[in-house]
Amino acid sequence: MQNLRDKLLKAGLVTEKQAQEAAKQQRQDSPKKHREREKQVSEEERQRREAFAAREAELAEERRNEAAKQAEARMQSERARRLRQLVETHRIREAGEVSFHYVRRSGKIGRLDVSVETQKNLEQGAAAVVEDPGSPDCAVVPGEAAKRVYEVDPQAIRFWYGPEKPIGFSDAGE
Repeated sequence: MQNLRDKLLKAGLVTEKQAQEAAKQQRQDSPKKHREREKQVSEEERQRREAFAAREAELAEERRNEAAKQAEARMQSERARRLRQLVETHRIREAGEVSFHYVRRSGKIGRLDVSVETQKNLEQGAAAVVEDPGSPDCAVVPGEAAKRVYEVDPQAIRFWYGPEKPIGFSDAGE
């Protein structure tokens, strides 16, 4: 079997000198092409690694954000559980003949039917209106329980008149 060089020489289309020069040129070009090809492959590999590293950093950031969200959800769940427990143990359950109005978290006016005694306690700061996490309505709790509710979640108190901070008047929209 003959190669192309031999066939071209035999046909007389190229001279021996031209064939030698072509072989020499091919030998010289081969390392250059190889280096260029290696350079191109290494550049592609570098770009691929950079893209991979960027994607890994993005995924790590997403994982951190998700962990933070889960931690916040656990804290809110724990806060709601503690509020529910405080409200249930200290709720003043009296049928009332007087309507007492307060501002809900949404900004709307809420109404509770309380007794005259409870109304006086609310007006003097001895009792407070707090959100009940287990119910859509609010509940009335004594002042001491309101302090503990305030420590857990200050925004859960919807009305509490006290010397240090009257909640329910000036900050009704918070």
